[in-house]
Amino acid sequence: MKRVTTMVGILLLLVTLSPVSASSSSSGSGDYYHPYPTGLIPGDIVIGHNPISDLIIPGYWTHTGLIAYYNSSIGEWMVIEATFDGVVLTPLSEFLKRYDTVAVLRVATTDTVRWKAVIFAYQQLGKPYDYAWYTKQVYGDKYYCSELVWASYIAAGGPDIDANPGWSWTYAYGVAPQEIYDDTDTYVIYYDGS
Repeated sequence: MKRVTTMVGILLLLVTLSPVSASSSSSGSGDYYHPYPTGLIPGDIVIGHNPISDLIIPGYWTHTGLIAYYNSSIGEWMVIEATFDGVVLTPLSEFLKRYDTVAVLRVATTDTVRWKAVIFAYQQLGKPYDYAWYTKQVYGDKYYCSELVWASYIAAGGPDIDANPGWSWTYAYGVAPQEIYDDTDTYVIYYDGS
């Protein structure tokens, strides 16, 4: 347990010192371009790869959020995501341009469960970021990105979209974006790499 605590401390230090935040460009030198996904529905999961975060987040995928609704006033899908600024709403185009590779996943469940997941995530807006990546909770007072997406589906009565729900050496007791991508209850409906 001491080794896990030390590893978590080192990861938190790296994240704190990293110049990259979830709201900035992942390359630091410009934005990535991806064709805007079509055929989206509320409850879809958008996931991205950041080559800098890749150094500290296990797996290829490094960030995830939940497609919430289509905002017709700005002509954009909105994403609920947990960033270092807390749980926020972000236009999908802003999310997409931060990552060199992006995908959209659909959860194999009903539209009702998807809507309930969105409602749960929406109720978490404004909560702070959770730096305890080694664990996860459904009803918390703070969330990291993949914890929020996972918790939203658990709270909605949907499938457990954590591919490794117990302890693992790679993810401890947490849930990483890679685990959501790898789970058998999610499947890819959009993929684009730079």
